[in-house]
Amino acid sequence: MSVKIPRPVFWILGALLFLAVFRDLLANGRPLCCRIDGVTYFPGLRSMLTNPDRPFSEKPLRDIQLMSDQFEAWKNPSNFDEPPVYAPVPFSPGEFSSRNQLRFGYPGKSHPGLSSQKFVHWLGTDAEGRDVAATIISGARIALLTGSLAMVAALLIGLLLGTLAGFWGDDSLFVRRGVWLLCLCGLPFAWFYTVTVHQWNGTPGGILRSVAVFFGVMLLFFASGRWLSRLKWFSVETALPVDMLVMRTAEVFSSIPRLIVLVVLAVAIRGLSDGSVWLMTALIGVFSWTGVAKFVRAELLRVRALDYVTAARGLGLSPLRVLTRHALPNAMRPVYIAFAFGAASAVLLEAYLSFLGFGGAAFRGVSWGSLFINENSAANPLDTWWVTIFPGLMIFLTVSALNAIGEALGE
Repeated sequence: MSVKIPRPVFWILGALLFLAVFRDLLANGRPLCCRIDGVTYFPGLRSMLTNPDRPFSEKPLRDIQLMSDQFEAWKNPSNFDEPPVYAPVPFSPGEFSSRNQLRFGYPGKSHPGLSSQKFVHWLGTDAEGRDVAATIISGARIALLTGSLAMVAALLIGLLLGTLAGFWGDDSLFVRRGVWLLCLCGLPFAWFYTVTVHQWNGTPGGILRSVAVFFGVMLLFFASGRWLSRLKWFSVETALPVDMLVMRTAEVFSSIPRLIVLVVLAVAIRGLSDGSVWLMTALIGVFSWTGVAKFVRAELLRVRALDYVTAARGLGLSPLRVLTRHALPNAMRPVYIAFAFGAASAVLLEAYLSFLGFGGAAFRGVSWGSLFINENSAANPLDTWWVTIFPGLMIFLTVSALNAIGEALGE
């Protein structure tokens, strides 16, 4: 079955991908290439590989970095042997001048205090003088990371739980009594060691280590349950009502507004308030799995009753092989639809959180939602239309493109 996706959708997503990948080449407040004392440096390109706030190892660049007016210093031609090469948008996402704060600068206005006319805010500035064009470019990366990675996490969780519920149901998955008792007892310990003992942090490695700690503790309790199952009473196999457990859990997750839960967790868990897009993405993914699980469950309930699955079971194939070779591949189409719509929802959710101020100062001027924060309550929104029109248009185009893909897959 062919899928007809409108061509403008590819142009929109392609443009977003281009902005996300080449963000540091398109919007950068540091020179991409410069010469100091006859030596060529590439200070702007370093931000593609490491944290831009990390001290430079080269003394001439470190001296500029340590200046109190770093914003102007990187753009002052007297600090270089010859005029440096700047990005098309010569301002980094989130940076602003502490000397000349161009609050709500009109689109096309040159930055005051800078000698060259190339330092123009093409889409204007926000309430703190941050460049809107740089935020638009940076927000594309945040939106794609949040939408794609959050739904990958949701897909992994939902696919696992939906498969257990739809294929095995309430009476087909038999587990020894000792195993499920020990695993049930291990859940609070795994949560305690993951969240309390092993502190969360905002880096991808820290999140992966936390997940590894959780599953490591659960694996230890699972092994203990296997050993305990040698005893007669604990060796009795019982059918686990996985369908009932998964669906009741999904109902609990669905009944609680995700935005409220994420706001509470954002306050409770350290890291998100410090500007961790990775932790925000992980939290959005954890609370977005219910739709995927319900789609997979419903499709597997239909597929497992078909003749070819019954025939595969009659031939003596193991349940795992019947699932992976025959049932699950024919139940994946609804998952793709849920992925597209879920990614659009994740982009909106990230914009909500940024608008509410989560992520702190590190997110200001970096994500689209942060531009909607108006710290100058006396300013008329109609007079500062560019601060809301441009990010709002980007959010609208991104969400519409993802929803169009979901609709095309569902036809």
